[in-house]
Amino acid sequence: MTSLIYQFLIIEDHPEVSQNNCEFLRIMEPECECIIVDTPEKGIEQLRQNIPNLVVADLQFGTLTGEASAQPGLTLLKQIFEYYPAVNVLVYTSEPTYLRQVLKQIFEHQGGFVVVNKMERRNAFLEGSRSALEGQCRIPRNIMNEMPLNDKDMLVLDLLCNQSLTDQAIADRMHISLKTAQNYVQSLKVKLNVDQLEGQQVNTRIAVCMIAMQRRLIGQ
Repeated sequence: MTSLIYQFLIIEDHPEVSQNNCEFLRIMEPECECIIVDTPEKGIEQLRQNIPNLVVADLQFGTLTGEASAQPGLTLLKQIFEYYPAVNVLVYTSEPTYLRQVLKQIFEHQGGFVVVNKMERRNAFLEGSRSALEGQCRIPRNIMNEMPLNDKDMLVLDLLCNQSLTDQAIADRMHISLKTAQNYVQSLKVKLNVDQLEGQQVNTRIAVCMIAMQRRLIGQ
C-alpha cells in the first residue's frame, strides 16, 4: 500500500517566500509535492486541473505599476469560495485586515481557513498549515470579533447548548452533512473568541456555551 502524498499549491509572487513556504511544508510532510505559481490566475488554473490538500496564498500581488494590491488576492479567495468551497486554505500575508471584505464568505467556507501574518514567528506558518489541513477556521482576533452572529449561528447555538445535541444530531436536525455541522460549530468558536479560554482545559463545546451565556446569547 502506497502512502498518501500531500499536494500543496503555493500562490505567491515572491520566489524566496514561496520556496521557504515549501520547505516548511516539507517539515510537516517530507514527501509532499509543492506546486508554486506566481499569480492568482495561474492558481485558479491549477485548481481547475487538480484540488490540492492545501492552498497557501498571499493577499497582495504586484501590479503593472510596480505597486502591491490586495485586489488580486481577494478575487482569488472569492473564486475559491464560490467554486471550491471544501478546499483547505492558508492565507499567509502581512496585511490580514483586507480580509474584512470577505468575512461572510470565510465563515461560510466548508474547508479549513487559517490566516497567518508574515510578521509572526515562522513556526506559526507550520502550525497554521496543520490547522487548515484539519479543517479549522482561525483568523486574527481583531478581525473575527467584527463578524456578528447570524440566524444560522443562533440556531446552532440553541441545538448545541440548549438541546445538548451532538454534531451528528445537529447535522440530522438541520439536514446537512456532519462536516458542515462541524464547520458551523468551529465558526462559532471563532466568532465567540473561544481561544480566550485556552489553557483552562475547557471542552470546546462547553466553552462555546459558556461564552454564549456570558454574552446573553442563550439562557442560563
